[in-house]
Amino acid sequence: MGRKRKGQVLQERIDRYMQEYELDELNEANDMAALTQMCQLELNMEQIQEALADMTDLSENSKKVKDLMSSLRDATQSWTNLQEQLGIARKKRQTESDETPLQYIEKLKEQSKKFLDKRLKTLKCDKCGQPLGKFMFYVNEKGEKGSIESEKKPIEEYKYTIRHECWKCSGHIAEVSNEDIVLTQK
Repeated sequence: MGRKRKGQVLQERIDRYMQEYELDELNEANDMAALTQMCQLELNMEQIQEALADMTDLSENSKKVKDLMSSLRDATQSWTNLQEQLGIARKKRQTESDETPLQYIEKLKEQSKKFLDKRLKTLKCDKCGQPLGKFMFYVNEKGEKGSIESEKKPIEEYKYTIRHECWKCSGHIAEVSNEDIVLTQK
């Protein structure tokens, strides 16, 4: 592979920004020109940084270093302004986020509840409705059949059957299970 032409590198950079920030709706000529200018500035900043890195004796080239640093500062300011104008600046993206902190916390609560509902099983007496206990079922340890860490075997649901005598309905046994075992009542 040979070196890429300057126009090709610029076009790849423009395409990357359009895809990354979903800028397909940039139909105004001014916006497209701003994006092109921003990408060109980005390439220029990279060239300036490379030129600074290639300098070996900074004390002899102090004027050149000062000029390059000034150019880099100006290019960075222009690049930042163009990002804000196009609506892809970091601060603007954060403030325009669809989700407020409260909504984010509510979403976390919902996900946690779903997670617990899959694993936390409540045992209730089917006669009187008295809760007899709550049981948590964990994923198997690493390397065991059905564990997340197992590389050779697929994840299988943990099989369980819990039976407990109800203290209100003396003699009645309550059961919670995900197996095909049927309890025979006395």
